Amino acid sequence: MYKYLIIFLLCLFFSCTNDVPNEKAVLNEKAVSFEKLSWKNLDSLKIEYYFDADYGDYLGKPTFSKESMVWNGKNVIIEGYWIPVSEIGDSTVSVLSALPYAQCFFCSGAEIETVMQIKAEGNIKRMETDEKVALKGKLLLNSDNPMELYYQLVNATLH
Repeated sequence: MYKYLIIFLLCLFFSCTNDVPNEKAVLNEKAVSFEKLSWKNLDSLKIEYYFDADYGDYLGKPTFSKESMVWNGKNVIIEGYWIPVSEIGDSTVSVLSALPYAQCFFCSGAEIETVMQIKAEGNIKRMETDEKVALKGKLLLNSDNPMELYYQLVNATLH
């Protein structure tokens, strides 16, 4: 009987150890700060279109404003409307839009600077179209890959 009691107490003791994160992990987590980004900070995009023989189509080459260049590579928080692109065939891409789906770049006359490609860190839960969300991640300005959106939020997570 005592043997079982001792085993039980040892199991209880080891299961109740304090899971305090190490000091270095806490410092690294606090070192990353996020700035709130507004879509107005990104609304000065100019695009020059050119014919690309490899793609057989006209592609856009963006010129970013000085104001939007300031945000390149920064950790940001941005709010917008969720647009799941999986509905048009690509389950790996999600888009955050400054405007609801019926008014966004894909469906209306809105400009391309009103959408941002989301590259999630892990999986972001599936959300409904037009669900208003706040995301955080690193903003990258894409001027090199014409098959992706010009604004990208990488390592994105829900805020």
